[in-house]
Amino acid sequence: MKKPTNISKIIIRSPNWVGDVVMATPAFRCIRENFPHAEITIALKSYVLKLIEGAPWFDEVLILDRNSHSKYTGTGNQRLRSLHGISLIKQMRAKGYDLGFLFPNSFSSALMFWLGGVKRRIGYKRDARSWLLTDGVNRLSEKGRFLPTYMGDYYLRLCTAVGCEVQSKDLELFITEESQRRVAEIFENYHLNNGRPLILLNPGAAYGSSKCWTAEGFAWTAELIREQFDCNIVIVCAPNETKLALDIERAANVKLINLASQVISLDVLKALIKKCALLITVDSGPRHIAVAFKRPVVTLMGPNDPRYTGTPAEIGQVIRAEVDCLACHLKVCPKDHRCMTQIKPERVAITSLELLK
Repeated sequence: MKKPTNISKIIIRSPNWVGDVVMATPAFRCIRENFPHAEITIALKSYVLKLIEGAPWFDEVLILDRNSHSKYTGTGNQRLRSLHGISLIKQMRAKGYDLGFLFPNSFSSALMFWLGGVKRRIGYKRDARSWLLTDGVNRLSEKGRFLPTYMGDYYLRLCTAVGCEVQSKDLELFITEESQRRVAEIFENYHLNNGRPLILLNPGAAYGSSKCWTAEGFAWTAELIREQFDCNIVIVCAPNETKLALDIERAANVKLINLASQVISLDVLKALIKKCALLITVDSGPRHIAVAFKRPVVTLMGPNDPRYTGTPAEIGQVIRAEVDCLACHLKVCPKDHRCMTQIKPERVAITSLELLK
């Protein structure tokens, strides 16, 4: 398909999950590269706002919920607005967008673009919303079933569906001076400026408890690594995961630095991950931040199909238990959580040490 011309205003509806936003960055960049003179707006939820901080691809940011009090520095003359409901629809109609990219698969996101008068609406034919799209894209299939596809490629197909050329598939994130300053304070306050490599443990997952490993598993892994490798081991987590972080700290027989009491926003987390020698995590957003910064990462995966998140650009290894109920995609395990509890700390430690050495 030939790329559309005379495009002056574009709106992008961002994915909602942290990992998906990171995996969408090649598509964000692709849209900017193919429409260098267009005014580009991105619409997103407030909790992923700082993830795109510093990105040069957008002229305007629309926050789609009411939790929009986070400080956001933007880039250059980038504008920030918080709009909801009818006011959002009115603003979109007044703006007169020529082109809209729908990264979520939801009916509501397509309805928003349709009511907002976006002239061309590109998205996947999902959730009974095909009639709301001008350029509906079919999912890849195999033997009559949907084919699990790496999400970075999944989002780029929306770009190529309207004739965009892809120059790079690399994930890309940016670090601000303010987040660097905050990380420097953390290093100073916790005596991390000692020349030892930094290992981050990320035990939590917003998706649901089915993705989480055990506190004892993380603690034992930390002990095994410290027996053979002189390093700083730091626990990072979201505010609602402080109990899990504390359980890991208490279970470990080695000193761990627990940052659960700190407010680690996404911009600071990005800067921390960029400085680490290794990230040990469940299959959650920080994994993809590590991939973007080309940092080694060991991922403990249970309920999700690895084809959605695996990329050759990743430095590291995905560890899975061989059980009969893998890739169920349930948020809460209805059984005994065997896909995660049967992952052995010895295996995680050996894999981690191989990457570190």
